[in-house]
Amino acid sequence: MKKFIYKATIITLPVLILLLLVNYFGDAARLFDSDYEKQMAKIVASNKYVTNIENYDERLFQKELISDKNIQPNLVIIGSSRTMLINSDLFPSALLFNNSVSGASIEDIVSIYELYKFNKKSPQKIIIGIDPWTFNENNGQKRWQSISAYYYSFQNTINQENTTYFKYKELFSFSYFQSSLKMIPCFIAGNANPKSTKETHNLLATKLTDGSFVYGEQYRNANQIEIDNKINSYLTGGIYSIEAFDNISVRILNEFEKLIIDMKENGIEIEFFLAPYAPVVYDKIQKKYPMVLKSEEMINDFASSNNIKLYGSFNPYILGMDKTYFYDGMHCKEVGIEMIIKN
Repeated sequence: MKKFIYKATIITLPVLILLLLVNYFGDAARLFDSDYEKQMAKIVASNKYVTNIENYDERLFQKELISDKNIQPNLVIIGSSRTMLINSDLFPSALLFNNSVSGASIEDIVSIYELYKFNKKSPQKIIIGIDPWTFNENNGQKRWQSISAYYYSFQNTINQENTTYFKYKELFSFSYFQSSLKMIPCFIAGNANPKSTKETHNLLATKLTDGSFVYGEQYRNANQIEIDNKINSYLTGGIYSIEAFDNISVRILNEFEKLIIDMKENGIEIEFFLAPYAPVVYDKIQKKYPMVLKSEEMINDFASSNNIKLYGSFNPYILGMDKTYFYDGMHCKEVGIEMIIKN
């Protein structure tokens, strides 16, 4: 038995060490590089664009940006990747900053708002991006945990989440190993760091000085056939974050209402933004995801009764948008965002 344990240890130990080293140094999601988001924020705060950015913690990046003394907006956008393209050109009279993060949940919106309050930088106006999954308790969004302290601060509750555990368990993850392994060549070559640029359009994704986002060259310049394939792929299986959307969460609705009350008490003007789906995706939603439609009705009623301006809709048809207005199944192109804002 002892020989078996010894042989098993000899065999598995190198594999375990390799797993740990690749996950730590390849670090696909930048979990162990605390300086990466600081580098990005420093570039943006110095009034430059930042590119060569992939797989970083978007929440920690927002934390670094908001804490920087050079970031002092009077109009803030808080939403998901579906609002990331809203930029200062659409609001020329405002000092705009876009703090949207991918897959934003109510916890993200609350946390980012609390970050502005904590840094004594509450803006005059906030546009909240509301997504089809915002009021779905089963949306599966967990990324907010990296800034969870600000969520719990707003709620006046004790942080019950062990965020350190969620981080370090990835060191032993085989799925994280697969992603991190691809980053090793960049790590070895020293090409993994963010880079400042004067160009708005680059090979990889770019963050502009107002926090808005520009897709990388391949995604940005995809032809319609490629976009159609992305839309069809998006339709395969369940639709992102709205599976098991059985009812509008009472918990989330209460937190949303509390957030709106707090903003109003602090003299902040509030507006809502709803980004559409691609038409064929919306067709499926109408048939199989009735709670998405119900949540939009609720938001429209809420906005009307609280005198809150609302932009857009989940429904592309009432916005006059066909598939050419989309990058994929759920992300509207700049021309569509502009049309929504101006209308």
